[in-house]
Amino acid sequence: MSGEVFYRDPRAPRDVQGPFPVDTLREFARDGRLRVYDQVSLDGQAWMAATDFEPPLFPEATLAGAAYQPSWLRWVSRVGQWFRTGAVAVWEHLKRVALFYWSNFPELRQLTTEYFTFLQDVGSRKELRVSAEDHNDHVYLYGDRWTAELPDCCVVCGEDADCDWNSEHRSVPDLSWALLAPIIGLLCGIAGWIFTWSAEGRWLIPLGLLVGFLVGYQTRRETVVAIRFRRCREHLNRTRIPTLRTFRKTLIIGVGDRKVWRRFYYGDRGMETPSVPPDFTKMKEALPPSHQEHKEGDGKPSYPTIPLVGDDDMDPDSR
Repeated sequence: MSGEVFYRDPRAPRDVQGPFPVDTLREFARDGRLRVYDQVSLDGQAWMAATDFEPPLFPEATLAGAAYQPSWLRWVSRVGQWFRTGAVAVWEHLKRVALFYWSNFPELRQLTTEYFTFLQDVGSRKELRVSAEDHNDHVYLYGDRWTAELPDCCVVCGEDADCDWNSEHRSVPDLSWALLAPIIGLLCGIAGWIFTWSAEGRWLIPLGLLVGFLVGYQTRRETVVAIRFRRCREHLNRTRIPTLRTFRKTLIIGVGDRKVWRRFYYGDRGMETPSVPPDFTKMKEALPPSHQEHKEGDGKPSYPTIPLVGDDDMDPDSR
């Protein structure tokens, strides 16, 4: 009998390994990866005991030792194997969690600024922020999918682009709970330590932080974004722009120049916000000519006067 063979643990029938060549299975048997109580199959459907496979997979010494082992020793071996398999699985899961947080560290740092707004760079204007409640015709949320169409210019420099439109579908991770869960776990650990108020309670802090990371990894989600944009010939290789990230029901699109920001919000009107506001304290008020000060020593008013009626005007003989 030859060809490639599947094998599995009968206690976990869905965890099928292979197929592997027969020589590879013999190496597994020598290393202890293939055990005498495992099952093998040629097609993945019909299974038999690994000890019944022909030609034999196990050395004769292995079969003889397994035959004469007492039942309690076989159970100890099985329990040890279970612990080893569980420890390996836990270690691999922890490595995946650590790799997830390490690879998404820049995005998590930017997400922190959404909660602590004083850390944001408000003067750059290189991000297009559109909420689902804005009812924007070019960027909107339909169901659980975003659709975005950027202005008809290069997304990197903001100048006119003569290249074709790019249409991409990107999967953007939603890291809201991935950031909040470790913080909540840390606060719960601190609260537990204060509640117990003992030296042993301090271990609740790293335990809460670890549980928070695990919960944040399990609650991670992704949002699909269909985006349409253009690049000029000079920036065809700037594939990192535009950048996409989400915060709750807000899509944040990172562009290369503030010209794209102006075109998105103001169209082709070319509106520009002054970088430095004018200093109104240095502006002098221009007085109208009618209110200019008269010369010194001149007692005559600068406005016409009306003569008053006196005694001379009342006496007709004095005219």
